[in-house]
Amino acid sequence: MTIVSSRQPSIELFPDPTVSAVCDGVPILAYGDTHVLQASPDLVEPQSLQAGNPSACRKLPLKRSAEIGFNQLGGTTPRMPRTVANDYRPLEPIHLIDGDPTTCWCSRSVAQPEAEPAWIRLDLPMEREITRIVLRKRVPGAPRNLPGSMRLDDGAVEVGMALPQTLTIRVARDAMHWETVFSGETGDSPEIREFVCSFAAQRAKQIWIVGERLTRVENWHFSFSIAEVEVLDAAGNDWALARRGTGVTASSTFHNPGQTREEHHRMWPLFTDMGLKWARIGYHDDPVNWHWVEQEKGVLAVDPEADAAITYLVERGVDIVLALGFGNRLYQGDPVRHLPQLWEWYYENPEPPTTPEALEGWGRYVRFMCRKYRDRVKVFEVWNEWNIAVYWGTSPNLEHYLAIARVAIPIIREECPEAKVMLGSVSGFCHDIARNGVPEPDKRSLFLGAVAALARDVDLIGWHPFYQTDPDSPSYREYTANVRAFKDWAASLGFRGECLASEYNWGANYPLPAKPHWWGTSECSELEKAKLVAQISVLHTALGIGSFFCEVWGNPTYPLDLSLMRRAFNADPITPLQPQAAYYAMRNLATALDGCQPTDFSYAVEGAPDDLQAYAMASPDGRWLALWRSGRPVDDKPGVPVDLRLPFSARVVGYDCLSGCEQELTTEANGTGTWAKGVLVRDYPLLVRFA
Repeated sequence: MTIVSSRQPSIELFPDPTVSAVCDGVPILAYGDTHVLQASPDLVEPQSLQAGNPSACRKLPLKRSAEIGFNQLGGTTPRMPRTVANDYRPLEPIHLIDGDPTTCWCSRSVAQPEAEPAWIRLDLPMEREITRIVLRKRVPGAPRNLPGSMRLDDGAVEVGMALPQTLTIRVARDAMHWETVFSGETGDSPEIREFVCSFAAQRAKQIWIVGERLTRVENWHFSFSIAEVEVLDAAGNDWALARRGTGVTASSTFHNPGQTREEHHRMWPLFTDMGLKWARIGYHDDPVNWHWVEQEKGVLAVDPEADAAITYLVERGVDIVLALGFGNRLYQGDPVRHLPQLWEWYYENPEPPTTPEALEGWGRYVRFMCRKYRDRVKVFEVWNEWNIAVYWGTSPNLEHYLAIARVAIPIIREECPEAKVMLGSVSGFCHDIARNGVPEPDKRSLFLGAVAALARDVDLIGWHPFYQTDPDSPSYREYTANVRAFKDWAASLGFRGECLASEYNWGANYPLPAKPHWWGTSECSELEKAKLVAQISVLHTALGIGSFFCEVWGNPTYPLDLSLMRRAFNADPITPLQPQAAYYAMRNLATALDGCQPTDFSYAVEGAPDDLQAYAMASPDGRWLALWRSGRPVDDKPGVPVDLRLPFSARVVGYDCLSGCEQELTTEANGTGTWAKGVLVRDYPLLVRFA
């Protein structure tokens, strides 16, 4: 007998994108269900960058990360790839028919209760004569009083306890001719535990339940979330149970605060194709965090697919910032999880290590990670946003943070002498330090207190300056002065390193999210967001600061726009994400700012408006000047002409980061200098290169 091997080549974890279409000769690559144009789209119409200049504008060819020598641009990854064993998905539709009242399903969230309906469909294996359909809420579990974990939004109910305000229930025998057995108000309130729909006995094979006017759930806005659907006959038999052969489909599912394993695998190559040189991982709930790495006391291991994802980025020219954290319940008083229906981190967040045993365990974790990644990670960050309770695990405490930092820093120095040590990034920034000075020690923020204590011990200091911040606010308009004042103060303490804005975000929310929510006070359109992202990317580069957008591609289950990608209607199993204008703007800048560093040189801008921002940079290609008008951008704002006067001879080229076009500017010689007149400055950066 001849035996033929059925072994197939291993499937690539992160498949290369394929050409899915061509638009006007430009390829469009498919990253799974996400499609990205491989040139700069015309976010604004290609237009002259100088009044009266007839020279043609041309698209600047784009580079991938491996083709770029250096830039200050980075992004955070929305969680990380992982194996099936770590792909925790507790809210799947199957819980609607498992007969367990302690488990539940939840639809993906929406920003407004009437943004889109959510539905459930049941398919029985054969027709049954039924008389009732019952929707049951989850049986209440442990009290929700865990320190440091996410709280319910005002007016929200727990997951599994959210009936819509309006329901339509239909039944069919052929999945085409549907009869409505209920349509109207549910009368739901937190005290009601079930909804019963009774009707005259009739035969049915399919049941379709559509919910509208959804209920606010947990802290993720509006969803349809219940524990069980029962389909009953006159004798009380439940034909909806999975053990009877019934199947269930839902409009969508709230998979997790990040993404599913399949989505990660398809999207991961997108990062390196953008041209970003830095990726920040481990800052939220990743397989590299302590509670994932050490799930059994004394046994440490990183998920192999997460490990492969790090190697993938490094091999393609991306440098890694790895945040080390968070707490591990194996080392605290109560190692038992009380809310297993939700994700451990965020909803049952372990406290940070404070006891000698816990600090010793923390040190073992740090050493393990350093030894594993000493050849792949450029920066080890000690925790993330330890100055707020939800990332710290309890009320923030400076002395406790200093204790874990003083355990971690010597280990990183010993095990990874080539790597840099980063102070744990904080939520916010000292946005009034230039105006008010540094407070006295007893009045300093946790951030300033940590810098004062560890300035000589770390190489990098990070902060998260903007989340939906009003561009007309003092914190935005005075940001440059505050950064410079902070850097001067840190240097006076002996700090000799660099700084990172390791997270920032603006979102273009469609629809606007219903209040209350944690989101900032300002809203912007999609193009306005692109202009703000461009402003901050260039500003940080000009200040010599790493700039990380949070997140490069987003969480499709969450309604707020924490992403460079656009989410449309919910869909299962995967909601296609498509690039926003801000994605293309940042991709353009990643190429244009290759090699750029802050510098000083003489120049003059004549006819400048009062709100003009001007920053000097240099790269191997020459000297650069970035010009834009500050404050709140608008979708369509005309440029203002200014004259540039340079005390040296130069060929002058302008670059528009929204259209991705560059244009040779006309100049006039003036003695030993150069004039470029009528240069058009808009509310997003114009890069002018003097070659």
